Amino acid sequence: MWSKDDDEISGFGNRVKCCFPYLLPLLDGDHFGRFIYERIPPLGLANELLLGPLVQINNHVPFFGLAFFLALTLGTRFNFDMDRNIRYNAQLAALIDIALILPELIASGFEEGDVPRSITEPCSNFVWYAYTTAVVYCMYSNLRGKKPSGIPYLSQSAEWMVGPF
Repeated sequence: MWSKDDDEISGFGNRVKCCFPYLLPLLDGDHFGRFIYERIPPLGLANELLLGPLVQINNHVPFFGLAFFLALTLGTRFNFDMDRNIRYNAQLAALIDIALILPELIASGFEEGDVPRSITEPCSNFVWYAYTTAVVYCMYSNLRGKKPSGIPYLSQSAEWMVGPF
């Protein structure tokens, strides 16, 4: 948006740093994949090995998710010493996490009711597929050295939040 040079992420270290913020939506939306993990055990095992310890920390440490969210949004917003692409990816990861609020609210409204699995499973799977696709796209783009600017609405909003500097 601001210049063509911003679309390239230089250096492998910066590429990995750009992927780090996406742990937040992965941790916050992990429970939406419970039915997928039941039906595809190797994927469930991979989830337990790669994200399991972080999910446990997220669930057991009070306000861990909130602190991580605030660090990504406020800690990177006006930190102009930090690479612009890292700030952009932090804002984009926070926006993906914010997009998970609506499914969380809907799911919490149906927790006490007896909703059949034939309804909850496809809904939960859809949310998991949607946010996981967005996160994988962003991480893949970052590791290739390209800025993930292809998520409708969210990418443009992250761009505006970071600004031209």
